[in-house]
Amino acid sequence: MTSMRIVAEQTSDLSGRNCKLEELAAMAGQLAKALHNVNAELGRRSADSRSQIETPAGRDLRFDVRSARQLRHLRRRLFGELSSGPAWDILLHLFESHVLQRRDTVGNVTDGAELPGATALRWIARLEEAGLVVMRDDHLDRRRRYIELSESGTHLMTNYFSGAAPHLIAA
Repeated sequence: MTSMRIVAEQTSDLSGRNCKLEELAAMAGQLAKALHNVNAELGRRSADSRSQIETPAGRDLRFDVRSARQLRHLRRRLFGELSSGPAWDILLHLFESHVLQRRDTVGNVTDGAELPGATALRWIARLEEAGLVVMRDDHLDRRRRYIELSESGTHLMTNYFSGAAPHLIAA
């Protein structure tokens, strides 16, 4: 009998009869033991599935891990504290727009970087203070503001991707 079925049977026994305190305590102990067994079983299944992950033939994960660390180091060297999290997501989105010669509004960047509005605005302000992005008002619609990488931001992102090009992992 599986632990899950024991838990279900024990809880169904409680409805429909008047239990004494001792019976409830004993049942609670049995439930705790059954839940412990279920948790252990799930842990074993999870460990089994992790051990079944195979590396593709000819792939050296040591190289991939080393490359990922080198890229993170390069990002940190170029961008400092703005090298990860929301700031990095915004910079990636804006660089993609730059490469595709696409104009972005603040709303587009918020959606493209998959960030809540307040978070995106706070990080855009920090990127603007750092001189990596430029905000421009839309003269036709005062509710809309355009955002793009500054010359410095474009230069840093280009340097990053030029340094990342030889690596298999590029973000």
